[in-house]
Parts: sequence; C-alpha cells; structure tokens
Amino acid sequence: MTNETQSDQAENTFRKKELIIGIGVVLGVIALIAAIVLVFQNNTPKIDFPPTVACNIFTEQKAKKLLGEQAFNSNSGDPIISGNSATSKCGYTDGNSDTTKVVVAAINLRAGINAKGVGQNQSEFNNGKPRNGVEDVNNLGDAAYYNQVLGQLNVLDGNNWIIFSYGLGSAPESNSLEDATKFARLILETN
Repeated sequence: MTNETQSDQAENTFRKKELIIGIGVVLGVIALIAAIVLVFQNNTPKIDFPPTVACNIFTEQKAKKLLGEQAFNSNSGDPIISGNSATSKCGYTDGNSDTTKVVVAAINLRAGINAKGVGQNQSEFNNGKPRNGVEDVNNLGDAAYYNQVLGQLNVLDGNNWIIFSYGLGSAPESNSLEDATKFARLILETN
C-alpha cells in the first residue's frame, strides 16, 4: 500500500468516527428533548374546566351597581394556575378621597380546573371553615358561610370557591352579612 492509500483510509476511518459521534450527539439531544417534554407533560395539571376569571364575572357595570358611577378597578389579575386550581381576584373602590371612608367590593376566586381541584375546593372549604365567628348562609351557591371577624362571605359554587368582601376597606370587620349577600347574589345570579 502506498502512503496515499493509507492516508485515504485513515481519513475515511476518521470521518466514519466523526459521523458516528455526530449521530450519537444528535440522538442524545433528541432523547434529552423527549425526556424534558415527558417531564413537562407529567407536571402540567390537566385542565378539564377552563378557570373562571374573577373580573369576567365581577364587571365594571356590576361594580357601579354596588358602588355608584365613580367605581373604578383597583385590583385585578389573570388566573394563576397552581396544582389543580386557578386563582384570580378583582376589586373596585368607590373613589372616595378620604381613605378611611373608601368602600371596597372585591372577590378572590379559586377555580377547580379538574376533578381533583374541585374536590380540593370542597374539602378545604369545609375543613377550613372557622369554628367560631361564622354564620351559615342558606340559598347561596352550593354552600356558604359568613366570617364576621374578616367581614367576608365564603361561597362554594360549582367549581369555584369565591370570597366576597364588601364594605369599608379600613374596617372590614364592620362589613355586614346583608351587604355581602347582596354583592354575592349580584355576581352569582347573573352568570
């Protein structure tokens, strides 16, 4: 064999090794991408029920019915998905310049996005209910109770757990069950 032939064979052998290494790297990258996709799919909660968005059910028009024409949005957000639930909030104020007299109407909403999330809402709604200082409320959603200490009406309605706050922002303990129920009915009965 001549030096040229040996050199050609060595170069061909080197190219074959490079090709094998290149194919191995490509296959490794494909396997890594597939593993990442599988992990992501297994960690992403299944959304069977689109989450309710708080400001979609508590609109500016509804806020004006409660707070008057000066109502303006003070607090809103898109749902944040965590586990099997999505949370969102929406609030309005009456625009009073005296901060001690500002009236606030706000909801915090936790939507079950699948059967597990709905079950968690039901379980935590029942198990998290304080033993003292609450009053059960009939004929509102699937279940409801009013927490006088916090001035909040908790309502379990279908896939959603909604907490209604309506009254003086500086003194939520002065909120009334009557006002909170009026607020909840405005939101729940028109959806």
